[in-house]
Amino acid sequence: MSNIDRRRFLAGGLKAGAALGAAGIGGTLLDACGSSKATTLTTLTKKKALVVGVNNAKPTLGGSVAFGTEAEETGMDPTQAHFDQTGVCYARAVFDPLAMILEDGSLEPYLAESITPNSTYTKWRIKVRPGVLFHDGTPCDGKAMLFCMRAFLKSSLTNFAFTNYMDVKNPPAAVTLVDDLTIQMNMEAPWVPFNYWLAGYIGGQIAYMFSPTAFKKSESEFNIHPVGTGPFVYQDWVLGSHFTLTKNQNYWRKGLPYLDSWTFKPQPTVSTRYSELQSNNIQMMHTDDDPTILLIDANKNMTSIGDNELLVGEPDIGFAMINCSDPTMKDLRLRQALAYATSQKEYIDVIGQKIITSTDGLFPKPSPYASTTGYPSYNLSKAKSLVASWMKDHRGDAPSITYTTTPTETSLYDASVVQAMWQAAGFKVKVTTVQQAALITDALVGTYQVFSWRQFSNVQPDLNYVFWATTSGPINFARNIDPKIQKALDAARQSTDPNVQLSSYEEIDQRLAVDLPYIYYARDVWYVAANNAVQNWNNPTSPSGKRGLSMLAGTVWPTEVWVKS
Repeated sequence: MSNIDRRRFLAGGLKAGAALGAAGIGGTLLDACGSSKATTLTTLTKKKALVVGVNNAKPTLGGSVAFGTEAEETGMDPTQAHFDQTGVCYARAVFDPLAMILEDGSLEPYLAESITPNSTYTKWRIKVRPGVLFHDGTPCDGKAMLFCMRAFLKSSLTNFAFTNYMDVKNPPAAVTLVDDLTIQMNMEAPWVPFNYWLAGYIGGQIAYMFSPTAFKKSESEFNIHPVGTGPFVYQDWVLGSHFTLTKNQNYWRKGLPYLDSWTFKPQPTVSTRYSELQSNNIQMMHTDDDPTILLIDANKNMTSIGDNELLVGEPDIGFAMINCSDPTMKDLRLRQALAYATSQKEYIDVIGQKIITSTDGLFPKPSPYASTTGYPSYNLSKAKSLVASWMKDHRGDAPSITYTTTPTETSLYDASVVQAMWQAAGFKVKVTTVQQAALITDALVGTYQVFSWRQFSNVQPDLNYVFWATTSGPINFARNIDPKIQKALDAARQSTDPNVQLSSYEEIDQRLAVDLPYIYYARDVWYVAANNAVQNWNNPTSPSGKRGLSMLAGTVWPTEVWVKS
């Protein structure tokens, strides 16, 4: 893949998407690759990114793999769950997304046979592949898709995915049945990149079709006993211990999966996870813990790869997320003071082991959306001055912050570094902890002041619409209300012009640097590591045989993994 300028990147994708849409094959909105230049570990090269975890030899059938995850999920009902990186991994084992993002950033139908917009992108038709069955024998047909999409529209969590663009109060009109295998999504305004929501990444859990029979029987039971069309079938789930699945003997992708079983083991303590991998109690793991990444990278008894060579879209970003509706934090002076008081260089040197890189926005280079944002540079004097200004208006009392993180050794150490930087500017900072699932719930409810946060890894920025939209309620975790951001979000979503898309996302990134709901630490780097016996874990393919997007933000596909005997 060669270096191309970003407008050509987007223009090529839009042209291809229009052509495919007209042909009825499925829309493609990003059909080229960005710059291959990136800051990497010394052992990671573009060549390595294309071959590590790839084995096209005849696979060995049978065997099992246990995958160590950074957290546990609270449930697997796609209409209610909060799928983070772990949740996406779980979902790909049990369900199938309707679409798949390919390695160049383009999109191809997966469980769907076709995904086709009309000429104005106000109606999208989704046709599912014939003959597909859910694990309980229920047909995955047009009626099943209709049920699922209407359930997503009815859910107070997932209906925010359709904010401003579908009538969530009238699901029968919003989603209609065309024929036995096809539904139509009826938009209230053009939604050009809607098909990217069907690939199942963070924020896109409306991609996962589930058995209406199991769902209607008992939603609470379905939440812990999910029934999808995916490569593996529920066997046993003990929360906090393991989630074990067995091979789907009737999987619609003939010959797959190769393994007899797949187990997820939540292990929030990264040192435990790595120790378990070394002792073969688990065979794979993911992490964004930088000291552990260095250990993994030097270990010759395992193969590993990071996502620090970003080719398309945006990576995960590490930051402090501020509740802008909090009585204290709604004062812009304090958010500005936190930005000026946060030294990304110190954070990277002390915490990041110089693996991660600094960022002044959500689209660091070489993302095609990268731009100059005007985000405040470290300046402790300015931070102190802003705090002093605030204190003058509050009888001399120092501003108090409760900073919430997860209870892992790495998170607590990170928090202590941030706490010291902010206290040096004059803040009083109290550190508290909650489990990751509770952290997400608190973000939805808004019961927090400042969170340690990590988010935004997606190929198509439109998938972040709900997190920035002023009308998306609790999904706008930071409660940042900026009409200019809303206007830019809608312009990017509704336009087929790559120049409009680029300028819109530039505007959003620049406005976030003004509003400061996020205090950036650095671009995050994720690694997945596997014992040497585990093969083909970074080589997902589409039903047509095209290679899917390599590991992003610690998420993998279990479908084509196999183990050397």
